[in-house]
Amino acid sequence: MKKKSSSFLKKRTKKLLILGARVGANVHPNKQKFFGSFFQKRTAFLLGLLLAWPARAEPALWRVDSPTAHVYLFGTMHILPKPAAWLSPKITAAFHASDTLWEEADTDASNSEMADEIMTKAIAPDFDLWQALPGSYVIKFRDELHTCGLDPAMMAHVKPWMASMMVTICQMMAGHGGSLGAAADNPEAALLSRAHADAKAVNYFETIDQQIGYMSNAPEAAQLAQLRQSIDEAQKGDDELDTLEVSWMAGDVAKIAASVMDTRKQDEAFYQTIFVQRNQRFAKRIAEMLHGRGTVFVAIGAGHLAGEDSVLRMLSNQGVVAVRQ
Repeated sequence: MKKKSSSFLKKRTKKLLILGARVGANVHPNKQKFFGSFFQKRTAFLLGLLLAWPARAEPALWRVDSPTAHVYLFGTMHILPKPAAWLSPKITAAFHASDTLWEEADTDASNSEMADEIMTKAIAPDFDLWQALPGSYVIKFRDELHTCGLDPAMMAHVKPWMASMMVTICQMMAGHGGSLGAAADNPEAALLSRAHADAKAVNYFETIDQQIGYMSNAPEAAQLAQLRQSIDEAQKGDDELDTLEVSWMAGDVAKIAASVMDTRKQDEAFYQTIFVQRNQRFAKRIAEMLHGRGTVFVAIGAGHLAGEDSVLRMLSNQGVVAVRQ
């Protein structure tokens, strides 16, 4: 497939889904039940990766140490465009050696409050998506929804930021037999399941409300522009999702770092919010872990461990050196 040029808005949506969002569920015909289960099961946003180490034949893993503690740093793709055997012996060994798992946010399917939170931010009864979109885009968006078995009627009052994500989700569903529910294709969900099975402690860096806010707080005009661009690119077809997965699976940090830096070139404010500010908080918490005892496994979006403002660079500035495993 010929590689298509991608706008920043479309890339932003896909990066949030692939490198920093846990998304997945089977399609449900009822709108309320669909959004409840869809986002209850896996919704958490945003990215991460680092400098130019040579590519490895497995996802990248680092470790930082203190005299009393060890912290593994694993950059994830929160949902894989296509199934892949990402859990290597090295990653498995590091996980089993750890006492505690830290992930970005709690997206446990049993958390009904989370579903209510998402419904509040994703759906507006007084907003008409079909009126807000130009007629030509209404037709194209309806076509995209039909391809993944969704009733366009359920999208009438969905805010543009969520509708834009649905376009990308429909594209990814093609690689998952019509659903995104397989835990093996969602690294963070798979790690969380293993942690519960092993009776490990589980902690989170952020709340669901914080993660949703990164997209939902954008001005409506910007959300609609993003949605239109996502629809256009979906109609053309695009191999960016597969390319991201290949780079991640190969441990090619340099390529993912380049993608992160492209975000900065296009929108400095967004880059500061999604990467710099969040990476500062992540690095601060990880440094605190080193003052404790035991072994911790941190799984955050791969983009947070890439680029000049990565968590790894911020730790290095504090004298904490991350060693590639």
